[in-house]
Amino acid sequence: MKKIKYTLILLLIPFLSLLLRILGRTVRWKKRYEFRKDKGKIYALWHGHALGLALFAMDRDIVVLVSRYRDGEIAARILHNLGFKTVRGSSEEGLRKEQKGGRSAVLKLIELLRKEKNVAITVDGPKGPPRRVKEGVVYLSQKTGSPILPVAVKFEDYWELKTWDRMIIPKPFTRGEVLIGKEMRVSPEEDLETVRKKLEDVLNALSSVS
Repeated sequence: MKKIKYTLILLLIPFLSLLLRILGRTVRWKKRYEFRKDKGKIYALWHGHALGLALFAMDRDIVVLVSRYRDGEIAARILHNLGFKTVRGSSEEGLRKEQKGGRSAVLKLIELLRKEKNVAITVDGPKGPPRRVKEGVVYLSQKTGSPILPVAVKFEDYWELKTWDRMIIPKPFTRGEVLIGKEMRVSPEEDLETVRKKLEDVLNALSSVS
């Protein structure tokens, strides 16, 4: 039964993607941050804000880190239809994964950032706990020298799903805003845990802005 349901969702992805494109066009954004001007930036956001950012930043050639789990396949296909590129992996990945060799997500993201591609990471994904930054994004910044941009997305009217991440879905024709925090750079000598906690505090503060 689960396999049938999953297959049905895959078949519906083109239709779901079209609905999301239409929904994104109805949102009245307060500010327009132009992602295309960025080069080699790491956008860090909560998993629950991922849809909001996707609706704002469609067709901006951003690379998104997507879970290897089965639901990640659904997300990856939808994101491709919305004009994003994807790398399959997890925000948990850090030094340990890179040392295993092969084409891990970390190695691929390092390569892309060095080519000045912009990367978006849901830093508490793929399975939580919610609003707790995992080490991968900080390690990635330290390894590449690429700055982290904390990002939060807010809507005046929205639905909040009863999922672990409390995913936010904007209602049609609501007002929305993308909040961008100050760039964070991680020097080679900095303690990763200290930076991880700082990023966590910044994202929580951005998310609470009214």
